[in-house]
Amino acid sequence: MKNILLLSDFSANSKNAIHYAMRFFKNQKCIFHLMHVHKTGSYTSDDLMHSPKESIYESITREPREKLNSIKEDLKETYKNLNHQFEIHIDFDVFIDAINQAVKNKKIDFIVIGTNGATSAKEILLGSNTINVIRKVNCKTLVIPEDYRFTPIKELLLPLDPRDVIDGKQFTDLLEFMETYQLNLNVLRVNPNKENAEIEKQDVSNLSILKCKYQVVNNVPIDFALLSYLQTNTIDFISLFVKNKGFLEHLFSKGNTKINISKIPKPMLVLHG
Repeated sequence: MKNILLLSDFSANSKNAIHYAMRFFKNQKCIFHLMHVHKTGSYTSDDLMHSPKESIYESITREPREKLNSIKEDLKETYKNLNHQFEIHIDFDVFIDAINQAVKNKKIDFIVIGTNGATSAKEILLGSNTINVIRKVNCKTLVIPEDYRFTPIKELLLPLDPRDVIDGKQFTDLLEFMETYQLNLNVLRVNPNKENAEIEKQDVSNLSILKCKYQVVNNVPIDFALLSYLQTNTIDFISLFVKNKGFLEHLFSKGNTKINISKIPKPMLVLHG
């Protein structure tokens, strides 16, 4: 039984990501944990005075709880999947702290979250819960682009920058994911400044046990190489290896050795090292 954390702020974007998850995990036994993190400053005096018989907690959580229950009932009615169970959770903690606690306490296997595909790096940097989850929560995460509709997946692309190495827990998690969904692997090794050519030999050795498509691109910015590959190859899903240390700079630097996920139009599986 897998435990899947579905994060909801009740936006159309988060609902779309939740519906994607229903289809993505349709053949697996799952407990879906529908979670809303309530901002402590977002309630008003009307919330506290609604009913003298209610506790402050009940007053504050009434509306989000009703919304989560509505989503749960809609999912149960829409998909009628006997493999799926649902639990709802409301937390008042700091957003990332609340998610980290849920991941630990509920033994979460995957987080599912939507992203609005904002193009402003500053906007993402300062305001995106999605980026903060990727940066600060050590759990496999599915990131679903805005308005993206589920289609069966077959071809997975693993783009690698000069710092990425095909080994360890990230690669093991990727192999398990590929085996579960019977995916074909495409590997795109990008050396923007051809600074780490020796790693190609390591790639060939580590990938020798797999049947995969492997391509090396030198002297080209990673963003350009990745988007060009997506335009010229049939890819359904992307996996990213994330290093927690320095990831913020890794993601948003203007240098040509970085990947900016706001430009990626496909669903992503983020794996932490």
